This record gives sequence, structure tokens and C-alpha cells, in this order.
Amino acid sequence: MIRITYSRDQQPLAERIRDDLSEGILLPVPLLIVLVSRQSNADPHVQAEIEKAMAKSLPVLPILSEDIALPSALTDLRALDFSGGYDREGLRRRLARLTRTPHDLRRANRRALTIVGGIAALMFGIAVIAMAAGLVAFPVAEYNEEATFQAQWIGGLIGQTLEHVQPRTTEDALHFPVTHEAAPTRLYLYIRETATALPKAGGS
Repeated sequence: MIRITYSRDQQPLAERIRDDLSEGILLPVPLLIVLVSRQSNADPHVQAEIEKAMAKSLPVLPILSEDIALPSALTDLRALDFSGGYDREGLRRRLARLTRTPHDLRRANRRALTIVGGIAALMFGIAVIAMAAGLVAFPVAEYNEEATFQAQWIGGLIGQTLEHVQPRTTEDALHFPVTHEAAPTRLYLYIRETATALPKAGGS
């Protein structure tokens, strides 16, 4: 069921819309079409129709017959703009979207996901083939340069601290486990890497 609310000056437009929609368009829920003009914005009957539809959570389709702003109750809705001329096809396209059932929407969503997934799989396949053919390669030199920079940066931050705990003699190496355990936890990894005699985790 489609209901059209309008002010008296918009009757010719309302009748034209009613004629175009008389071909048996079926909607899952009632729809209110609001013809928006300066007069309809000031018409208590039109505003009451809008409030009634909003209270029942019914879909509302505003159609601008003049180049003006929507009333406050409809500002969150996307209006059809007929201020520059009547758009029969635009009206029917909008109603076609409103007639889609939840099943239709789920099917359309699945179709869209399938297309997106297919494109992603195609791009992944092209990337794999390009790498296998040697057309695309990882920037090993850049990775190595970044790793060297990070190592130098870390070394600069903790180098002075490690300088005092690094083993320099056989005796230092023998007592290194004690030094390692006494060091701050945040330095364990870096101190461990300075000694070759320390047992690795999970082995000897």
C-alpha cells in the first residue's frame, strides 16, 4: 500500500505519481510518500501524516517538489529531487529497492561477497604467479637495511649498560650465568646474546 501526503498546491504532481504507481507495485510494508514544498512543510495535516508513519516505523519517501530543505522529521532520509523536473524512472528505481524482501537482500549480499571474493582470489593468484616467475620480489636489501638500522639503534640505547656485563675473560664467562640472572629482566635477551656458553631454553 502506497499513501501520498501533500499540500493542495501539489495535487497535479501527486496525481501523476499515483498514475505511474497504479501498475500494481507491491511493497512488503505500507509506504508513505511525502511531497515536500514550502506549503506542505507548513501544513499540519502533512506533518501529522509524517509523525504517524514515524511512530509506526513505516518507510517514508520524501520527494522535493521545490528546492528547499527537508523538514526536521525527515532530515535523516534520502529524498528524491523533483525540483528540477519529474523523474519517473528515478521514482520507480527507488520503489524497486523498497520492494526487495529480506531474502532478496541476502541473495544480493551473497552475490556481492562472491564477486569481491573472486576479485581478491584473482589478485592473490596473480601475485603468486608473478613472484614465482621472478617478476615481483621482496625488497631484501631494504629489509636488511632496516634490520641493520634497528640493531644499531638498540645497540646505542643499551650498549653502555651491556658494556659492564659482557664477559672478557674465561673467569668472566664461568660466572656469566650469575651475572645474567642478576641483570634487569628487560636486558635478558640482549645479555644472553653476548655469551655463547649459556644453555639455550629447552636444551643444553
